[in-house]
Amino acid sequence: MIPSIDLGLFIKGSARDRRNVVDGVSQVMGETGFFFVTGHGVATNLIEKTRRTALDFFSKPLAEKLLSSHPSGSLNRGYTPYAGESNANSSGRGSVADMREGFIFGPFDTPQDLPESDMSLYAYEPNIWPTEFNEMAAVMEEYYRHLAELNKTLLSIFANVLGLETSFFEQMFDRHSSTVRLLHYPPQTSKPADGQLRCGAHTDFGIHTILLADNAPTGLQVCDNTERWIDVVPPPNSFVINIGDMMKMWTNDRWASTLHRVRNPIEDECIKSRLSIAFFTYPNPDAIIKCLPTCCSPENPPRHPSVVAGEYRRTKINAITTETLDVS
Repeated sequence: MIPSIDLGLFIKGSARDRRNVVDGVSQVMGETGFFFVTGHGVATNLIEKTRRTALDFFSKPLAEKLLSSHPSGSLNRGYTPYAGESNANSSGRGSVADMREGFIFGPFDTPQDLPESDMSLYAYEPNIWPTEFNEMAAVMEEYYRHLAELNKTLLSIFANVLGLETSFFEQMFDRHSSTVRLLHYPPQTSKPADGQLRCGAHTDFGIHTILLADNAPTGLQVCDNTERWIDVVPPPNSFVINIGDMMKMWTNDRWASTLHRVRNPIEDECIKSRLSIAFFTYPNPDAIIKCLPTCCSPENPPRHPSVVAGEYRRTKINAITTETLDVS
């Protein structure tokens, strides 16, 4: 069972409330690394407006959506057509295309005095918005900024769990390069190819993910420590939080970057679509991801080589890019 944690107790509660939240998160991290958060402070009307805006975009004709694609076919910004990626490929679990379409955007502010390196240009690449849908950029910017504030709360909690100063992660996120992916899973009207899922089994690449998912079964699943797939059905007005590869490296495997997937719906629900909105938290692109001081010792030395956050993300993103498959 995936637990639910009330962040309102950490944001507005007493010292004891804050300690209980930290202890609750600590326990989760020793299990699946997946949990729900309520009391997060993101207004319900903003969540609903963001969902409606995303669905409005995906309802547009394909030719119109393709106008928002990245000129090079990169998954870094803009529209990704149906079956245009394979997440399982990033974890070496096959290269069958995922049965979904997407739209990705990143930071709205470019840091001053930005080094003109390929890594920086990639991290802060301009967003691509549909020219005939002016409302989309404004709504998504409001959502992005609220999720970035929520992320600060989560980072404070994580620092406390890890025995670090509450503000420890701030210096590595003052130029963060987090991205949002709108993920639309159209109704399945034909049989998938062998091994093909709505999204293949994978781990996320960043620090953690803040996911707004449909409150419905036949979707997201997480693999527990017994290698059993568990349905993830979030409570209303909650977010799903899961740990990514970079945090796994930071914590020396103390916290797991858990395998998850989006399975195909059962036969009598094949006509149903699904929408998820994922906020992938990435630190400053030049941040060095290496074992945290509280997660290693002479008896437990670092298990992973250091990586540069921006370079690691770009490598993983390139690994999921695939040629569009005909699965109609």
